Amino acid sequence: MKEKPIVMKYRDELDKSYGIAGMALGLSVFDAEDLFTAVTLDAEGKGCIQFTPEFYFAGNPRLSPRGAWQYILGHYRISVGLAVANALCRRMVLDNDKVDEQLRDQLFNVACADGQDACQLERDEVQPIFDEVFSNMMRLFGDSRVRKAMDVFADALQQRRTLSHIDVSDILQQLNLV
Repeated sequence: MKEKPIVMKYRDELDKSYGIAGMALGLSVFDAEDLFTAVTLDAEGKGCIQFTPEFYFAGNPRLSPRGAWQYILGHYRISVGLAVANALCRRMVLDNDKVDEQLRDQLFNVACADGQDACQLERDEVQPIFDEVFSNMMRLFGDSRVRKAMDVFADALQQRRTLSHIDVSDILQQLNLV
């Protein structure tokens, strides 16, 4: 029986390329394509996506407390989406395997920890956000057209190592994913 990947731990470069491919598509799905400059195989952890300065909230005195919280919550949703897209693309596309409860639980626990850190969200407040993201990503990566496109994207990433924002957009457009 093959080893199942743990959330954000890569078995090898192929596994990593599919995780990054899933996140690149996730950025598009979550309307966050303007928040990154490139994706790369040559970085570790969250550095695989090079975000713009706008992604990192440093505070804005013109925003009300509610506006600032909404901004942070929006970026939290994107982060949850990226983690789920990474794991599901690897499991469903690369491994051609089903998503089991163990993976779902791992992803939910990561979402809860991040939700507590980023927005002081409790588990019951994370649940609807996570469920919506998870459900959307399950449908997305369950689509055979998307699966084939992720194969092409991961191959392009392995060949070129780094894809700029424009490269990612071009590839996703050529694959009819945006």
